[in-house]
Amino acid sequence: MVGVGRQAGRGTQQYRCALASTLLALLVAPSLAAQQPEPAPLPELGEHLKALAAEKLLPLEGASVDELAALVGKGEKLYLAQRYDEAAVVLLEAVESPRYADFQDFEPAAAAEHMLGAALHRTGSLLTARRYLQRGIQRGSDSSYFGPAVRRYVDVALDLGDADAAADWLEELGQTLPEDAQNELRYLRGRARYDAGELAQAGAIFGQIGKRSRFFASARYLMGVAAARGERYAEAEKRFCEIADTGADDRYSFFVDDRFFKVQDLARLGLGRVAHEMGRSDDAFYYYFQLPQDSPKLADAFFEGAYAAYEGGDHGTAVDLLDQLEARFPRSPFVDEATILRGYVSLGRCEFERADALFARFTKRFGPITEEIDRLLGNRARRDGLYEELLEAEQGRSPRSEHRRMILALLRVDPEFYRLHAHVRALDAEAARAGRVHRDLDMILAKLQGSERPRAIDEDAQGHAELRRELKLARRALRAASREVDAVRRAGADKAKVRDAERRIAQLADRVENLSDRAYDLRSETRARTGSAETGGSGAEALIARDVERASRLPARASAVRVKLAAAAERRAHVALRELRDRLGMWLRRARIGRIDAVMGSKRRIEIQIESLAAGRFPPELRNPLMVQGLLEDDEEYWPFEGEDWPDEYEERLPEGEEDAE
Repeated sequence: MVGVGRQAGRGTQQYRCALASTLLALLVAPSLAAQQPEPAPLPELGEHLKALAAEKLLPLEGASVDELAALVGKGEKLYLAQRYDEAAVVLLEAVESPRYADFQDFEPAAAAEHMLGAALHRTGSLLTARRYLQRGIQRGSDSSYFGPAVRRYVDVALDLGDADAAADWLEELGQTLPEDAQNELRYLRGRARYDAGELAQAGAIFGQIGKRSRFFASARYLMGVAAARGERYAEAEKRFCEIADTGADDRYSFFVDDRFFKVQDLARLGLGRVAHEMGRSDDAFYYYFQLPQDSPKLADAFFEGAYAAYEGGDHGTAVDLLDQLEARFPRSPFVDEATILRGYVSLGRCEFERADALFARFTKRFGPITEEIDRLLGNRARRDGLYEELLEAEQGRSPRSEHRRMILALLRVDPEFYRLHAHVRALDAEAARAGRVHRDLDMILAKLQGSERPRAIDEDAQGHAELRRELKLARRALRAASREVDAVRRAGADKAKVRDAERRIAQLADRVENLSDRAYDLRSETRARTGSAETGGSGAEALIARDVERASRLPARASAVRVKLAAAAERRAHVALRELRDRLGMWLRRARIGRIDAVMGSKRRIEIQIESLAAGRFPPELRNPLMVQGLLEDDEEYWPFEGEDWPDEYEERLPEGEEDAE
């Protein structure tokens, strides 16, 4: 860009990049944005660029379509390289700069607008992405980017969780939508009804989606799920079969994309579960067997197939599937529950000693874990420590305690917690970048004002840093104290020492809570103080000054949002712990009942053997096959006992007449 002066041009370029980064930093924590009403829009980049142009800091003459196309091409290369943040900065200039205002009806401008919405979607800036995608849709169905914009807009709406509102906006356009866009609208309406629990209405809407739609398979699958929930198993099986049976000869009767195969795996699992519910164990095994070997749902199929085979009385197949599950997916969340199932299969095969050993091994392994979960549920400080360990485990650092490692492994199956956890990590990354934005803007403002020195760093930032360090040290001490009490308990110390250690944990927990409250109050005070320092005016310097004030509030706002997200994640972790405790309690009860059944079965088998010996019959299962085989000649064959004695094998029949003679 050529500016009025060399320094001004360099400062203007820095300003554009920093301002675009500020916009991206403001739009973090998409989950929170989805739950709250959309805020009033901040001054957009176009307003700032217009102010620069009015002060002759941004030249407007000499622009061309080729220059715009070159800029869009640069953004496209960044987008294809998956450098979405940098691509968004470049494309924002192409879309918002007044230098290219006369070319917004040309193809490069439409491409930039659509690609900008896609890049912002990738970065998680969902609200801003939706705004630019709406602009692309408003160009009309004659635009070559209308269809892609509608599809991306629907994806953003599903991520935001406001399918109904997005569908209302599409209908209010007043345009005659093409068939593909109508199918997108129907899926939005159907998902809104499905998520609201209105399954009948959702099924009616899903049934209107055509086969050329990318959502046809998903709609049919959700129709099958709705039918299965209503116990209409025949209808559910029909819907699932429409998806599971297609593509066998590499020919498809409807549109498919890369997402179809995930839906197809789910449909095959659905068929197996429906057949299982209907008592058709052979059909259930067949459906589970249809999953390909590279499917991420293969572990589910092994476990559920083994359960169906066990309930169908096919114990050999159940054991084979459980063996494959343990060998191929040793870290699967189904492996532990499979131990219980394996024990019950052994009971069904009258292998009582083996069943008792399996149940005893499970009880020995998960009994102490259940006690650890009870301690976590009864102590908030321990739960906070567990949450910190979850964050550390996500970064590759494993807890020292074996029990904690197993608990974390079992908790990983909870998608809600990790969705919140992902938002916390994204917020931390964005907040780290946003913390520098106001300094960059302050430097630009100083240059525009003819100075090389920005404002001094305020004392609030230093106070925040010191408080954060103190809070970090307190949390570290809390974790160390928790490890200490675990070590004392494992060493078999007396109850008095354990109580002293628990008392220290409670004191540290109170300190951490007080420091957290102080940090939150300090953030609120800083936000209120900086919020009243808005600068009026509409020139470039006034706009930058307002951006400096807004950007200076970003760390406090991000920190406040993080507190809410972390609290929601902790609540979810608490719920997950209770669910895990209930699940383990159920497994342990089944293991105890299984041990009782194993002992009773073994006892009954001994009683039958004693009764057989008392009656003069040698129980067949006590015969030694090796001893019998050692008495056979080379041309003889040993037939093992098959569960039934024929009388003519043991009674010598005399010819007729000889019996009378005797």
